[in-house]
Amino acid sequence: MNQSGQITIPKELRDRFGLNPDSDLIVTVSKDGILIKPRPTHRQQVNQWFKDEHGNELATLTTAQIMKLIH
Repeated sequence: MNQSGQITIPKELRDRFGLNPDSDLIVTVSKDGILIKPRPTHRQQVNQWFKDEHGNELATLTTAQIMKLIH
């Protein structure tokens, strides 16, 4: 941590999680410490919702099928 309280995420982890200077991050504080995660994209959020609701991912659906589901 530098004097300003900033931390550097190691390049290996930035590459692994697809982080860049414009990435949105979620910071969660718990009794055990601090958790930093990339904010899921809208598509990832929809995919997770669909998986939670229907037990599988949207990857096998066409764009038209996905649009029909969310509208």
